[in-house]
Amino acid sequence: MNAPLPRRTPLLMPLIVLACIVACVAVSSQSLWVDEAETALKAVPPTLRGWWQALDGEHNSNMQLPLYMIYIWSWARIAGLSELALRAANIPWFLLGFYAIARSLRRQPGLRWATLLLYCVHPFVWYYLNEARPYLMQLSGSLLVAGALFQALDEPDAMDGAWWWQFGAGMTVLCGAGLLGTPWALAITALLLTIPAFRRTALTAGRPALMVCVPLLTVLALYLAWTIKERVSANPMAMNVASMMSVFYEQFGFLGLGPGRADLRASSVSATRPFLLPLLLLGVPLAAGFYLAARRRFGLTQARLVQILLITAGPVSFIFVFGFVRHARILARHLTPLFPFILLAEAFGLLLLWRGGRMLGRVAAVAMIAALALSSLEVRFADRHSKDDYRDAAAAATQVIADGGNIWWAADPEAGAFYHLPVSDQELPGHARWTYKVPDHFTAAPDEIFMSKPDLSDPTGGIAAYIAEHHYEPVPVTWATFRVWRKPAAQP
Repeated sequence: MNAPLPRRTPLLMPLIVLACIVACVAVSSQSLWVDEAETALKAVPPTLRGWWQALDGEHNSNMQLPLYMIYIWSWARIAGLSELALRAANIPWFLLGFYAIARSLRRQPGLRWATLLLYCVHPFVWYYLNEARPYLMQLSGSLLVAGALFQALDEPDAMDGAWWWQFGAGMTVLCGAGLLGTPWALAITALLLTIPAFRRTALTAGRPALMVCVPLLTVLALYLAWTIKERVSANPMAMNVASMMSVFYEQFGFLGLGPGRADLRASSVSATRPFLLPLLLLGVPLAAGFYLAARRRFGLTQARLVQILLITAGPVSFIFVFGFVRHARILARHLTPLFPFILLAEAFGLLLLWRGGRMLGRVAAVAMIAALALSSLEVRFADRHSKDDYRDAAAAATQVIADGGNIWWAADPEAGAFYHLPVSDQELPGHARWTYKVPDHFTAAPDEIFMSKPDLSDPTGGIAAYIAEHHYEPVPVTWATFRVWRKPAAQP
């Protein structure tokens, strides 16, 4: 990808400082939400045997994140199990992604500066930097691999030993962080195989890296194939067009400027109407940048542009089809390897806006940066973007039980258990009863009902109907995604 040459080399030090600030500010100590609690429960066991038993016992798609799961268990041995500590495990991967961009674009300093700046202020990066899940790890692997790809396309003769180590390490992280990285790895490798220098240097400059990375990738491939054979998969969830649209909505950077995820889940596109103005503040300059970049074919020859479109559209289409066939909801995080291509396209458009020689273009460039930064700050600090507050909800439910009350817990049982809520799917003294419907048999009506995300925890609407029929009264709470109802005082 060739960008206009700068008059002078922009300094990297301000961006390094910015990256360090982002690493400190973006990570929070908010309550873990459902998926993060599943991660935390794998980090709890003190031994590797206990780690594997926790992972295998759950027997879901977390088993297909092997590198991340062993990494977070190891990290917890050093940093502990607090929310802040678990999320801080992403910081090394964030910095590795920064390094991958800086190294891969070192011969194009203007584009490098623009890409690094957008990387530091982008809400997609901020959101997953603040999430104890594998997506920042996979993003860093994707940036290493995508960076190696663009280096190979621009300068095939520069495929030396360092290039091969970057490519091999990136592929290992990309695939080890999640099964859905493998279609991207295969597509990018297929394109690289068309470059003579890739084939020529594989057994010369690439031999040391391949001797290390190929065995690791082989073990990963065998393990992931075994998980597929064992029918390990995510819980079924409807895939639809709205989910497809949300991928690009989030990866282009709009998430923080619009409604919270809970509102998007409930109302889809209509939830964005009150936020049209802030969404346009990003959408207009972003569209202008993409228009200019598309006119320049994003700095690529026509043939190379077609190849890049194919290796991105191929995995995206495959994963979307997989989602529809297997009833798995595909979200932006499941297509994390797409983000480096979007980031680079946004940066190229930003650079063209800034260097176009017109004041309006520079205003649009500044507006794009400001809107993305605002979107990131909203994702981090706005109440509507808060994570599911299982910590406070579980503490309140535990107190009700301690006071002799009876609880129905229509929320994730594992997240509750991580926060020390005694929970069971049976009616047991001193336990909250986990249920996603009105139980067939119970000896006493619940004193309080805790519910989070009714589309998941009350899919048939039976609990909501029970609440209405028995005139349960809503309890005012401020815990994100949670609602609580209390039995009327006069009701037996």
